[in-house]
Amino acid sequence: MPSESDKQALVQDQASPFFTTPHFDGHLSVLLRAGRIGELTLRELTEVVRDAWLSQASATRAANWLKARGEQ
Repeated sequence: MPSESDKQALVQDQASPFFTTPHFDGHLSVLLRAGRIGELTLRELTEVVRDAWLSQASATRAANWLKARGEQ
């Protein structure tokens, strides 16, 4: 996730299929229960993966990727 607050927003909602474990405390990773993936729309899942990737990609790579999609 891009930030700890983004992570907490996903995992604090008990109705959400996203969760974390003590192993990931202090790390921005969020886990997704595979059996509940169908609760997400394709748009929601795409947004979470996109934002996570952009938060880890180099600035140049992220800018090129966004530019190629007309999302600057």
